[in-house]
Amino acid sequence: MSNWTLKLPGNEHKLSTEELKTWASAGKITGDSIVVDANGEHWNAKQIPGVFSKREWLIALVLSVIVGTLGVDRFYIGKIGTGILKLITFGGLGVWTIIDIILIAVKKLDDKEGFKLA
Repeated sequence: MSNWTLKLPGNEHKLSTEELKTWASAGKITGDSIVVDANGEHWNAKQIPGVFSKREWLIALVLSVIVGTLGVDRFYIGKIGTGILKLITFGGLGVWTIIDIILIAVKKLDDKEGFKLA
């Protein structure tokens, strides 16, 4: 049984929360995609628990650009271990920092739980 109706231009899809998560991971939907629940209430996909990360993509990107060398972006997305490594190596002498900026910018870096940044 479907819990949600995903509204796409010219099309609707009945999906479970797990299917929404799969679509989000595959990049088929964004955090701003409109989803309707069984009661007819409209939601953004990023508001549904378990579909997207609680952490914001733009905040992660800004942190990566400004203080990424210190690993603050990694701490923000919940990856404490790699945040500490990034901190003590000064962002891999800058190389790791540049890689993380690119990964976050193209939305290829997920949070600790494996969710896409919203």
